[in-house]
Amino acid sequence: MEITRSVNDGIVELVVVGRLDGYWADHLDAALTDAIREGHHRLRLDCSQVSFLSSAGIGVLVKFHKELARINGSFSVVNPSKPVSTALRITRLIDVLVGPARADDAVAALERPARRIERDGAGFDVYDLAARTPLTCRTVGSAAPLSTGAFADEHCVTLESLSPAFAIGVGAFGDSFADCRTRFGELLSVAGATAYQPADGTNVPDYLLGTGALASDVRVLYCLACDGPFSHLIRFETLQPGATIGLARLLAACLEAANARSVGIVVVAEAAWLVGASLRRSPAERLEDADFFAHPGIRTRLTFTAEPAFARTVALAAGVVTRPAAGENTAAQLRPIGADCLGHLHAAAFRFRPIRKGPIDFAQTVSGLFEADQLLGVLHLLHDERGAAGAGESELVRGACWVGPIAELTS
Repeated sequence: MEITRSVNDGIVELVVVGRLDGYWADHLDAALTDAIREGHHRLRLDCSQVSFLSSAGIGVLVKFHKELARINGSFSVVNPSKPVSTALRITRLIDVLVGPARADDAVAALERPARRIERDGAGFDVYDLAARTPLTCRTVGSAAPLSTGAFADEHCVTLESLSPAFAIGVGAFGDSFADCRTRFGELLSVAGATAYQPADGTNVPDYLLGTGALASDVRVLYCLACDGPFSHLIRFETLQPGATIGLARLLAACLEAANARSVGIVVVAEAAWLVGASLRRSPAERLEDADFFAHPGIRTRLTFTAEPAFARTVALAAGVVTRPAAGENTAAQLRPIGADCLGHLHAAAFRFRPIRKGPIDFAQTVSGLFEADQLLGVLHLLHDERGAAGAGESELVRGACWVGPIAELTS
Protein backbone atom coordinates (compact mmCIF):
# COMPACT_ATOMS: atom_id res chain seq x y z
CA MET A 1 0.00 0.00 0.00
CA GLU A 2 1.13 3.54 -0.77
CA ILE A 3 -0.01 6.70 1.00
CA THR A 4 0.63 10.19 -0.31
CA ARG A 5 -0.35 13.37 1.50
CA SER A 6 -1.13 16.96 0.54
CA VAL A 7 -2.68 19.98 2.27
CA ASN A 8 -5.27 22.18 0.52
CA ASP A 9 -7.31 24.95 2.14
CA GLY A 10 -6.53 23.60 5.60
CA ILE A 11 -7.65 20.05 4.75
CA VAL A 12 -5.16 17.18 4.73
CA GLU A 13 -5.88 14.78 1.89
CA LEU A 14 -4.34 11.31 1.97
CA VAL A 15 -4.47 9.19 -1.19
CA VAL A 16 -4.32 5.45 -0.53
CA VAL A 17 -3.25 2.97 -3.23
CA GLY A 18 -3.52 -0.80 -2.70
CA ARG A 19 -5.16 -3.12 -0.19
CA LEU A 20 -6.44 -1.78 3.12
CA ASP A 21 -6.39 -5.06 5.05
CA GLY A 22 -5.30 -6.22 8.49
CA TYR A 23 -1.61 -5.74 7.70
CA TRP A 24 -1.84 -2.29 6.09
CA ALA A 25 -4.47 -0.91 8.49
CA ASP A 26 -1.74 -0.20 11.05
CA HIS A 27 0.20 1.82 8.47
CA LEU A 28 -2.85 3.95 7.70
CA ASP A 29 -3.49 4.40 11.42
CA ALA A 30 0.07 5.68 11.87
CA ALA A 31 -0.22 8.07 8.92
CA LEU A 32 -3.48 9.54 10.21
CA THR A 33 -2.09 9.82 13.74
CA ASP A 34 0.97 11.69 12.46
CA ALA A 35 -1.26 14.20 10.67
CA ILE A 36 -3.25 14.84 13.85
CA ARG A 37 -0.10 15.17 15.97
CA GLU A 38 0.99 17.92 13.59
CA GLY A 39 -2.18 19.82 14.51
CA HIS A 40 -4.40 18.94 11.53
CA HIS A 41 -8.00 18.23 12.53
CA ARG A 42 -9.65 18.07 9.09
CA LEU A 43 -8.70 14.94 7.12
CA ARG A 44 -9.93 13.49 3.85
CA LEU A 45 -9.08 9.98 2.62
CA ASP A 46 -9.13 9.38 -1.13
CA CYS A 47 -9.93 5.69 -1.64
CA SER A 48 -10.36 5.69 -5.42
CA GLN A 49 -7.39 3.30 -5.79
CA VAL A 50 -8.10 0.97 -2.86
CA SER A 51 -8.58 -2.56 -4.21
CA PHE A 52 -9.78 -4.20 -0.97
CA LEU A 53 -11.16 -3.01 2.39
CA SER A 54 -11.30 -5.38 5.36
CA SER A 55 -12.96 -5.00 8.76
CA ALA A 56 -9.60 -3.97 10.19
CA GLY A 57 -9.41 -1.12 7.69
CA ILE A 58 -12.99 -0.11 8.42
CA GLY A 59 -12.11 -0.04 12.12
CA VAL A 60 -9.40 2.57 11.43
CA LEU A 61 -11.83 4.72 9.43
CA VAL A 62 -14.46 4.63 12.18
CA LYS A 63 -11.85 5.33 14.87
CA PHE A 64 -10.66 8.56 13.26
CA HIS A 65 -14.16 9.66 12.29
CA LYS A 66 -15.20 9.44 15.96
CA GLU A 67 -11.98 10.93 17.32
CA LEU A 68 -12.10 14.00 15.10
CA ALA A 69 -15.84 14.50 15.58
CA ARG A 70 -15.18 14.57 19.34
CA ILE A 71 -12.96 17.66 18.95
CA ASN A 72 -15.10 19.31 16.25
CA GLY A 73 -12.77 18.24 13.44
CA SER A 74 -13.79 16.23 10.39
CA PHE A 75 -12.85 12.96 8.68
CA SER A 76 -14.37 11.60 5.48
CA VAL A 77 -13.77 9.09 2.72
CA VAL A 78 -13.94 10.53 -0.81
CA ASN A 79 -13.99 8.89 -4.24
CA PRO A 80 -14.53 5.37 -2.85
CA SER A 81 -13.68 2.55 -5.26
CA LYS A 82 -16.25 -0.19 -5.91
CA PRO A 83 -14.71 -2.56 -3.28
CA VAL A 84 -14.71 0.25 -0.70
CA SER A 85 -18.29 1.30 -1.48
CA THR A 86 -19.46 -2.33 -1.25
CA ALA A 87 -17.75 -2.91 2.11
CA LEU A 88 -19.11 0.31 3.60
CA ARG A 89 -22.61 -0.35 2.25
CA ILE A 90 -22.65 -3.85 3.76
CA THR A 91 -21.60 -2.45 7.15
CA ARG A 92 -24.10 0.45 6.83
CA LEU A 93 -21.33 3.03 7.22
CA ILE A 94 -21.33 4.58 3.77
CA ASP A 95 -23.60 7.47 4.79
CA VAL A 96 -21.44 8.09 7.88
CA LEU A 97 -17.98 7.98 6.32
CA VAL A 98 -18.37 9.00 2.69
CA GLY A 99 -18.74 12.64 1.79
CA PRO A 100 -16.83 15.85 1.07
CA ALA A 101 -14.69 17.38 3.81
CA ARG A 102 -15.75 20.95 3.14
CA ALA A 103 -14.70 23.97 5.13
CA ASP A 104 -18.20 24.15 6.61
CA ASP A 105 -17.94 20.58 7.91
CA ALA A 106 -15.94 21.94 10.82
CA VAL A 107 -17.43 24.00 13.60
CA ALA A 108 -18.63 27.45 12.72
CA ALA A 109 -16.15 30.26 13.09
CA LEU A 110 -14.71 30.22 16.59
CA GLU A 111 -14.68 33.22 18.87
CA ARG A 112 -11.67 35.36 18.10
CA PRO A 113 -9.05 35.77 20.82
CA ALA A 114 -8.64 39.10 22.56
CA ARG A 115 -5.03 39.24 21.41
CA ARG A 116 -2.35 37.22 19.66
CA ILE A 117 1.26 37.03 20.83
CA GLU A 118 4.04 35.48 18.74
CA ARG A 119 7.48 35.13 20.28
CA ASP A 120 10.51 32.85 19.93
CA GLY A 121 8.80 30.47 17.52
CA ALA A 122 5.58 30.11 19.55
CA GLY A 123 2.10 31.59 19.16
CA PHE A 124 -0.24 32.44 22.04
CA ASP A 125 -3.94 33.27 21.59
CA VAL A 126 -5.29 34.96 24.72
CA TYR A 127 -9.02 34.80 25.51
CA ASP A 128 -10.40 36.97 28.32
CA LEU A 129 -12.74 35.06 30.62
CA ALA A 130 -15.37 36.46 32.96
CA ALA A 131 -13.42 36.34 36.21
CA ARG A 132 -12.76 39.70 37.85
CA THR A 133 -11.45 38.53 41.23
CA PRO A 134 -8.14 36.71 41.96
CA LEU A 135 -7.92 33.03 42.76
CA THR A 136 -7.80 32.11 46.43
CA CYS A 137 -4.86 29.81 47.06
CA ARG A 138 -3.97 28.25 50.39
CA THR A 139 -1.52 25.74 51.76
CA VAL A 140 -2.93 22.68 53.50
CA GLY A 141 -0.63 20.92 55.95
CA SER A 142 3.16 21.08 55.87
CA ALA A 143 5.87 19.26 53.93
CA ALA A 144 8.28 19.52 56.88
CA PRO A 145 7.77 15.93 58.16
CA LEU A 146 8.77 14.61 54.71
CA SER A 147 12.49 14.69 55.49
CA THR A 148 12.15 12.27 58.42
CA GLY A 149 9.09 10.26 57.46
CA ALA A 150 7.38 11.60 60.58
CA PHE A 151 3.91 12.00 59.11
CA ALA A 152 1.24 10.73 61.48
CA ASP A 153 -2.53 10.55 61.70
CA GLU A 154 -2.81 14.20 62.76
CA HIS A 155 -1.15 15.29 59.49
CA CYS A 156 -3.73 13.51 57.30
CA VAL A 157 -6.48 15.81 55.98
CA THR A 158 -9.54 14.84 53.98
CA LEU A 159 -10.50 17.02 51.03
CA GLU A 160 -14.15 16.09 51.53
CA SER A 161 -16.62 18.87 50.66
CA LEU A 162 -13.93 20.99 48.96
CA SER A 163 -14.49 22.00 45.33
CA PRO A 164 -11.16 23.52 44.32
CA ALA A 165 -10.34 24.59 40.80
CA PHE A 166 -7.29 22.45 41.45
CA ALA A 167 -5.21 20.94 44.25
CA ILE A 168 -1.75 19.37 44.12
CA GLY A 169 0.19 17.60 46.83
CA VAL A 170 0.96 14.24 48.40
CA GLY A 171 -2.12 12.13 49.01
CA ALA A 172 -3.95 8.86 48.50
CA PHE A 173 -7.39 7.31 48.18
CA GLY A 174 -8.65 5.71 51.37
CA ASP A 175 -10.85 6.10 54.45
CA SER A 176 -8.13 6.81 57.02
CA PHE A 177 -4.45 7.55 57.56
CA ALA A 178 -3.86 3.89 58.45
CA ASP A 179 -5.51 2.76 55.23
CA CYS A 180 -3.42 5.15 53.13
CA ARG A 181 -0.14 4.94 55.03
CA THR A 182 1.82 2.81 52.56
CA ARG A 183 0.32 4.42 49.44
CA PHE A 184 0.75 8.20 49.79
CA GLY A 185 2.16 9.63 46.56
CA GLU A 186 1.90 12.50 44.07
CA LEU A 187 -1.70 13.70 43.78
CA LEU A 188 -3.42 16.06 41.33
CA SER A 189 -7.07 17.12 41.47
CA VAL A 190 -8.58 19.36 38.77
CA ALA A 191 -12.26 20.24 38.32
CA GLY A 192 -13.35 17.28 40.45
CA ALA A 193 -11.12 14.73 38.67
CA THR A 194 -8.40 13.38 40.96
CA ALA A 195 -5.40 11.26 39.99
CA TYR A 196 -2.54 9.99 42.11
CA GLN A 197 0.51 7.74 41.90
CA PRO A 198 0.56 5.19 44.75
CA ALA A 199 4.03 4.89 46.30
CA ASP A 200 3.55 1.26 47.34
CA GLY A 201 5.58 -0.35 44.56
CA THR A 202 2.65 -1.16 42.27
CA ASN A 203 3.52 1.74 39.92
CA VAL A 204 -0.08 1.85 38.70
CA PRO A 205 -1.80 5.27 38.87
CA ASP A 206 -5.42 5.54 40.00
CA TYR A 207 -8.15 8.14 39.62
CA LEU A 208 -11.59 9.23 40.87
CA LEU A 209 -14.10 11.34 38.94
CA GLY A 210 -16.61 13.72 40.49
CA THR A 211 -18.72 16.68 39.41
CA GLY A 212 -18.75 18.75 42.60
CA ALA A 213 -17.17 18.47 46.01
CA LEU A 214 -14.37 15.95 46.38
CA ALA A 215 -15.06 12.58 47.97
CA SER A 216 -14.27 11.81 51.60
CA ASP A 217 -11.69 9.22 50.56
CA VAL A 218 -9.37 11.80 48.91
CA ARG A 219 -6.81 12.39 51.67
CA VAL A 220 -3.62 14.44 51.67
CA LEU A 221 -0.60 14.94 53.90
CA TYR A 222 -0.05 18.39 52.41
CA CYS A 223 -1.15 20.28 49.31
CA LEU A 224 -1.74 23.60 47.59
CA ALA A 225 -5.41 24.27 46.77
CA CYS A 226 -6.76 27.07 44.56
CA ASP A 227 -10.40 28.14 44.40
CA GLY A 228 -12.25 30.47 42.07
CA PRO A 229 -12.68 31.11 38.32
CA PHE A 230 -9.84 31.72 35.89
CA SER A 231 -9.31 35.09 34.24
CA HIS A 232 -7.74 33.93 30.96
CA LEU A 233 -7.64 31.00 28.56
CA ILE A 234 -4.40 30.88 26.58
CA ARG A 235 -4.10 28.62 23.54
CA PHE A 236 -0.51 27.99 22.48
CA GLU A 237 1.31 26.18 19.71
CA THR A 238 4.71 26.00 18.09
CA LEU A 239 5.06 27.83 14.80
CA GLN A 240 7.63 25.46 13.26
CA PRO A 241 7.13 21.72 12.56
CA GLY A 242 8.97 19.59 15.10
CA ALA A 243 9.56 22.48 17.52
CA THR A 244 8.60 22.46 21.21
CA ILE A 245 7.84 24.99 23.96
CA GLY A 246 9.68 24.59 27.25
CA LEU A 247 7.56 24.66 30.39
CA ALA A 248 9.42 27.67 31.84
CA ARG A 249 8.80 29.69 28.67
CA LEU A 250 5.12 28.78 28.70
CA LEU A 251 4.75 29.79 32.35
CA ALA A 252 6.48 33.12 31.70
CA ALA A 253 4.05 33.80 28.84
CA CYS A 254 1.11 33.03 31.14
CA LEU A 255 2.38 35.43 33.80
CA GLU A 256 2.71 38.11 31.13
CA ALA A 257 -0.72 37.47 29.62
CA ALA A 258 -2.40 37.61 33.04
CA ASN A 259 -0.36 40.70 33.98
CA ALA A 260 0.30 39.15 37.37
CA ARG A 261 3.28 38.25 39.53
CA SER A 262 1.66 35.05 40.84
CA VAL A 263 -0.84 32.81 39.07
CA GLY A 264 -2.66 29.54 39.45
CA ILE A 265 -2.58 27.57 36.24
CA VAL A 266 -4.03 24.43 34.67
CA VAL A 267 -2.54 23.15 31.40
CA VAL A 268 -3.90 20.54 28.99
CA ALA A 269 -1.31 19.99 26.28
CA GLU A 270 0.21 17.64 23.79
CA ALA A 271 3.57 16.88 25.37
CA ALA A 272 6.79 16.05 23.57
CA TRP A 273 7.95 14.71 26.95
CA LEU A 274 7.80 15.38 30.69
CA VAL A 275 10.56 15.77 33.29
CA GLY A 276 9.88 15.23 36.97
CA ALA A 277 9.92 12.91 39.97
CA SER A 278 7.54 10.67 41.88
CA LEU A 279 7.64 8.96 45.25
CA ARG A 280 8.65 5.31 45.29
CA ARG A 281 8.02 4.98 49.02
CA SER A 282 5.28 6.58 51.08
CA PRO A 283 6.62 9.43 53.25
CA ALA A 284 4.33 8.22 56.05
CA GLU A 285 6.58 5.22 56.69
CA ARG A 286 9.34 5.65 59.24
CA LEU A 287 12.91 5.79 57.95
CA GLU A 288 15.85 3.75 59.12
CA ASP A 289 18.36 6.55 58.45
CA ALA A 290 16.07 9.41 59.60
CA ASP A 291 16.65 11.45 56.41
CA PHE A 292 14.34 10.95 53.45
CA PHE A 293 16.74 12.68 51.04
CA ALA A 294 19.97 11.01 52.25
CA HIS A 295 22.10 9.10 49.75
CA PRO A 296 21.92 6.20 48.91
CA GLY A 297 18.50 5.67 50.52
CA ILE A 298 16.87 8.28 48.34
CA ARG A 299 17.23 5.89 45.40
CA THR A 300 14.58 3.69 46.98
CA ARG A 301 12.32 6.61 47.90
CA LEU A 302 12.18 8.81 44.81
CA THR A 303 12.11 8.11 41.08
CA PHE A 304 13.62 10.86 38.92
CA THR A 305 13.21 11.05 35.16
CA ALA A 306 16.91 10.76 34.37
CA GLU A 307 15.81 11.26 30.79
CA PRO A 308 12.57 12.68 29.39
CA ALA A 309 9.54 10.49 30.11
CA PHE A 310 5.97 10.09 28.83
CA ALA A 311 6.95 11.04 25.27
CA ARG A 312 4.19 11.97 22.80
CA THR A 313 1.40 11.98 25.37
CA VAL A 314 -1.26 14.42 26.56
CA ALA A 315 -0.48 16.08 29.89
CA LEU A 316 -2.80 17.59 32.46
CA ALA A 317 -0.69 19.86 34.68
CA ALA A 318 -1.68 22.24 37.46
CA GLY A 319 0.04 24.39 40.03
CA VAL A 320 1.16 27.76 41.29
CA VAL A 321 3.83 29.98 39.71
CA THR A 322 5.27 33.21 41.04
CA ARG A 323 7.96 35.69 40.11
CA PRO A 324 9.14 36.85 43.56
CA ALA A 325 10.51 40.28 44.30
CA ALA A 326 14.13 40.59 45.45
CA GLY A 327 14.49 39.64 49.11
CA GLU A 328 10.88 38.50 49.42
CA ASN A 329 10.08 35.49 51.58
CA THR A 330 8.31 33.02 49.33
CA ALA A 331 5.61 30.57 50.28
CA ALA A 332 6.43 27.01 51.22
CA GLN A 333 6.21 24.20 48.65
CA LEU A 334 7.59 26.40 45.84
CA ARG A 335 10.82 25.57 43.99
CA PRO A 336 12.82 27.21 41.15
CA ILE A 337 11.38 26.87 37.64
CA GLY A 338 13.61 28.48 35.05
CA ALA A 339 15.63 31.63 35.55
CA ASP A 340 13.31 33.87 37.58
CA CYS A 341 10.23 31.87 38.58
CA LEU A 342 9.27 29.70 41.51
CA GLY A 343 6.50 27.19 41.35
CA HIS A 344 4.98 23.86 42.26
CA LEU A 345 3.29 21.84 39.53
CA HIS A 346 2.09 18.27 39.21
CA ALA A 347 1.19 16.56 35.95
CA ALA A 348 -0.82 13.51 34.92
CA ALA A 349 0.15 11.87 31.63
CA PHE A 350 -2.43 10.26 29.35
CA ARG A 351 -2.27 8.34 26.10
CA PHE A 352 -2.28 10.72 23.15
CA ARG A 353 -5.59 12.19 22.04
CA PRO A 354 -5.93 15.39 20.00
CA ILE A 355 -7.13 18.49 21.81
CA ARG A 356 -9.95 20.55 20.35
CA LYS A 357 -8.90 23.94 18.96
CA GLY A 358 -10.16 27.39 19.92
CA PRO A 359 -11.95 28.27 23.17
CA ILE A 360 -12.86 25.11 25.10
CA ASP A 361 -14.70 24.32 28.32
CA PHE A 362 -12.49 23.80 31.36
CA ALA A 363 -14.32 21.04 33.25
CA GLN A 364 -15.43 19.20 30.10
CA THR A 365 -11.91 19.13 28.68
CA VAL A 366 -10.40 17.81 31.91
CA SER A 367 -13.01 15.12 32.54
CA GLY A 368 -12.69 13.95 28.93
CA LEU A 369 -9.11 12.87 29.58
CA PHE A 370 -10.10 10.34 32.24
CA GLU A 371 -11.13 7.16 30.53
CA ALA A 372 -10.23 3.53 31.12
CA ASP A 373 -6.59 2.67 30.38
CA GLN A 374 -5.71 6.25 29.43
CA LEU A 375 -3.91 7.47 32.59
CA LEU A 376 -0.20 6.58 32.44
CA GLY A 377 1.28 8.25 35.52
CA VAL A 378 1.45 11.26 37.85
CA LEU A 379 4.61 13.18 38.73
CA HIS A 380 5.94 16.36 40.29
CA LEU A 381 7.38 18.47 37.45
CA LEU A 382 11.02 19.50 37.81
CA HIS A 383 13.38 21.87 36.04
CA ASP A 384 16.78 20.15 35.80
CA GLU A 385 19.34 22.85 35.01
CA ARG A 386 22.48 20.69 35.15
CA GLY A 387 23.26 21.23 31.48
CA ALA A 388 24.26 18.17 29.49
CA ALA A 389 24.13 16.04 32.65
CA GLY A 390 20.52 16.97 33.40
CA ALA A 391 17.17 15.99 31.91
CA GLY A 392 16.19 19.60 31.19
CA GLU A 393 12.51 20.43 31.47
CA SER A 394 9.14 19.33 30.18
CA GLU A 395 8.58 20.25 26.53
CA LEU A 396 5.14 20.85 25.03
CA VAL A 397 3.82 21.23 21.48
CA ARG A 398 0.35 22.79 21.69
CA GLY A 399 -2.50 23.07 24.12
CA ALA A 400 -4.55 25.25 26.45
CA CYS A 401 -3.81 27.05 29.73
CA TRP A 402 -6.40 28.35 32.17
CA VAL A 403 -4.78 31.09 34.24
CA GLY A 404 -5.85 33.26 37.16
CA PRO A 405 -3.94 35.82 39.27
CA ILE A 406 -3.35 34.97 42.93
CA ALA A 407 -3.52 37.75 45.48
CA GLU A 408 -1.40 35.86 48.02
CA LEU A 409 -0.80 32.38 49.34
CA THR A 410 -2.47 31.69 52.68
CA SER A 411 -2.19 28.87 55.17
